[in-house]
Amino acid sequence: MKFMKLGSKPDSFQSEEDCIRYVASDLATDVVVNVGDVKFYLHKFPLLSKSARLQKLIAATINEQQQPDDEISIPDIPGGPQAFEICAKFCYGMTVTLNAYNVVAARCAAEYLEMYESVETGNLVYKIEVFLNSSVLRSWKDSIIVLQTTRSFHPWSGDAKIDARCLESIASKAAVDPARVDWSYTYNRRKLNNGVPIDWWVDDLTELSIDLYKRVVSSIRRKGGVSPEVIGEALEVYAARRIQTDDHCHDVEEQRCLLETLISLLPGEKQSVSCGILIKLLKSSVSLECGEDVRKELSKRIGEKLGEANVDDLLIRASDGCETVYDVDIVETLIDEFITQSEKRDEVGCSDSSKAVVAKLIDGYLAEIARIEPNLSPLKFIATAEKVSSFPRSSHDGVYRAIDMFLKEHPGVTKSEKKSICRLMDCRKLSPEACAHAVQNERLPLRVVVQILFFEQVRATAKPSLPPSGSHGSSRTTTEEECDSVTATEETRTTRDKTNGSEKTKAKGVVMSRIFSKLWTGKDRDGVGDVSSSDTSESPGSATTIDDKSTPSTRRRRSSS
Repeated sequence: MKFMKLGSKPDSFQSEEDCIRYVASDLATDVVVNVGDVKFYLHKFPLLSKSARLQKLIAATINEQQQPDDEISIPDIPGGPQAFEICAKFCYGMTVTLNAYNVVAARCAAEYLEMYESVETGNLVYKIEVFLNSSVLRSWKDSIIVLQTTRSFHPWSGDAKIDARCLESIASKAAVDPARVDWSYTYNRRKLNNGVPIDWWVDDLTELSIDLYKRVVSSIRRKGGVSPEVIGEALEVYAARRIQTDDHCHDVEEQRCLLETLISLLPGEKQSVSCGILIKLLKSSVSLECGEDVRKELSKRIGEKLGEANVDDLLIRASDGCETVYDVDIVETLIDEFITQSEKRDEVGCSDSSKAVVAKLIDGYLAEIARIEPNLSPLKFIATAEKVSSFPRSSHDGVYRAIDMFLKEHPGVTKSEKKSICRLMDCRKLSPEACAHAVQNERLPLRVVVQILFFEQVRATAKPSLPPSGSHGSSRTTTEEECDSVTATEETRTTRDKTNGSEKTKAKGVVMSRIFSKLWTGKDRDGVGDVSSSDTSESPGSATTIDDKSTPSTRRRRSSS
C-alpha cells in the first residue's frame, strides 16, 4: 500500500476524556472548534494561515463573543473529527501519514476547509492531489480501496472527481494485456498456467458494494478490451460471493436489489454467460421472490442454451406456499423458451441435435422429479413430457425410466391416468435391455407389456418389415390397428420368403404374431381394459412356452375341428 508523510514536527495532540482534544503547548489556546461531539482547543494562527473557511468563521464570531476563546462549530465537515484532526495537524506542521484508507476523508475535509493554493502555496488540497495521481491511482488495490471509501463522502468525493478517477484507473488496468500485469492481485481460483490469467482482476472486485461494482463493470465495458466471456465470469464470481438465499440472509430486500442489478449487467452475447450461472440466478430469483420481469428475462436467456444444463440445475425449489416442493412450472417455461428459440433457428436451417440433447435432459429430469416430488400430479408429469414429445430420440429408454419411476413413487394413480402416462412411450423405440425390464414390470398395464412383447417378436423375426417409427421420436403408443397391420405384413413376408430360410423358423414367427394378435384383439372383445401386470404377469419365458405348444400338427387339428 502506498503512503505519504506530511510535516516533520512531532504529534502533540492529546486527549482529555473522549470528547476533548488539545495541543500540548506553552501557548494558551485561543479558539475552540466543535466537530460533532468533540471539542478541539487550538490556536488561531496556524489554522487561519491555511484555511479560508476557518478565517471566515472566526471573523464572524469576533464581535459576537466576549469569551477569551473564540468558539466555532463545523458539524458537517466530511470525515468528522478524525478528518478534521488530520487537517489541523497539517496546519501545525505535525507529521501526518496519508494512505488509501484515509486519503479520501482528508481530501474532502481539506476541500470543505478551503485549504487551497490561493490561501498558501503547497496547501493540503494540492499535496493530496499529488499523492492521489502519482501513487494511489497507479496502484491496482489502492484504487479499489479508495473507491470503496468514497461511498461515505458523497457529494464531496464526486465533486473532487475521486470516484471517476478511481473508475478510470480500475477499468484501464482490467483492460491491460495480462502479459503486462506486474502488480499484485488476488486470485482465489485455480490457474490454468503459470502466467497471469485473463480474468486476474475478477476476485479483487468482489469486495465492492453492488452500487460501486455496477459502476466498475459498466466502466470496464465502456473502456473495451475485456471480452464478454470474462465479464460474465466476473459476474458469476461476484454472485457466488455475495448472494445469500438461505436462512442467514438478514436483508431480503438488499439481496433482491443485488440480484436484479447483476442480472441487468449480464452481457447480451449468447456465449458470455454459462447456463449454470443463469440457472443459479433464476433459483435465487425464485427464493428472493423477485419480480416476474426478472424471471422472464432469465428464462429467456436459459432457453437459448438449455442443452447445457443438467438435471440438478432444473431442480428449482418452489416459493413458500406452493403445493409442490419443486417448481415444475418454471421448468415448463424454460422448455417453452427453448422451443421458441429452436423455431427461430429452424428457420435458418439449424439441425435437431440440440433438441435431442434437451429431450434426454427432460427425460432425466422427469425421472428425478417423479422420485423426489411427492405432490407431482399425473397431469403435470404428462404436460411436461409432452412438451418434448416431438423431439428426436435415439430410443425411448429415458421416457420409460421416467414413467416407471413415476408409477413406482405414485402408486395411487388411477387406471386411466396410468394409461395416459404410458401413451408417452413408443414401445417400438425401446432397447432390448429396456424391453427385458419392462416385460417383467408389474407396474405397467398388461396391454403395454403385450405391445412390447409383440414388437420384440416382430423385430426378431422380420426387422425390415417394421413400420417407420418416425425420425423425430413420436412418443404416441402403438395402436392396436398398427399391431394388426404389422402382423399381416409379417405373415405375407413369411409366405413369400419360404425358400430363403428354415420353414420351421418362419412358421414359428407367424404363430407368435398370430398369438399376440389374438391376445390383443381378444382383450378388446372381452372388454378388458387396462389391467396391471400384477394381476396377469407376462414374461418372455411364458411366451416361449406357448410357442412351443403350438405346433403345425396342433394347428391342423384345430382347423379340422
